[in-house]
Amino acid sequence: SKLILATLAELAVPGMLNDPPYAPSVTGPSRVVLNEEYNFYFSTSDPNGDDIYYYADWGDDTNSGWVGPYNSGQQITLTKSWNTIGTYTILAKAKDEFHAVGDWSPPFTVEVVENQPPDTPEISGPTNGATNTSYLYTFVTTDDDGDDLFYYIDWGDGEVEEWIGPYGSDESGGAHHLWEEEDTYTIKIKAKDTYGAESDWATLEVEMPVNQQVQYPFIQWLLDRFPNAFPILRQLLGL
Repeated sequence: SKLILATLAELAVPGMLNDPPYAPSVTGPSRVVLNEEYNFYFSTSDPNGDDIYYYADWGDDTNSGWVGPYNSGQQITLTKSWNTIGTYTILAKAKDEFHAVGDWSPPFTVEVVENQPPDTPEISGPTNGATNTSYLYTFVTTDDDGDDLFYYIDWGDGEVEEWIGPYGSDESGGAHHLWEEEDTYTIKIKAKDTYGAESDWATLEVEMPVNQQVQYPFIQWLLDRFPNAFPILRQLLGL
């Protein structure tokens, strides 16, 4: 019995009775843009609580090599970009500090696409009004890649809004502006995504006539208080 106990004690030396880590999980974006870096997340645990190293096969004949060590159960982040359009399968495995290697992860598929510019924005708001009165103009567009968007607005009077945002694809935004001089102005607006791809310009022509004062103070107060309301009344009064 002493011999048996001695043998078990020897086997209990770290690394001699050892289980490999479980197969890792892989998460991250499933659709990415060509030549842009993205984060992917890997996590697993070790039955013996050993430290863990990770190995990622990116599916394009490249890999991460063994990275680590990390604590058992700790999620790690690895960054990757692809330089060829296509569909790739990421696989990962883990080994513990005693070199016991676990199974491959379930496959994680990534589609690599070329970045598409946003659609031409839609812009809406008053097309005529009074000088020195602030008006709200709204804009929206779609990005087929689902990227966040920034907007550049040229108000036609030398004033611009430079790349305001970000807004989500199909998320409406808005900006106020007033014109000081009587004239006809062309508002121009375009969008760009987070990778710098720009849309075509959208335009809206607005006319700012002379800022007349209404004879009746209450009506003037209403028009000043609600600049986008009462379009028929404004037309009748020439405002």
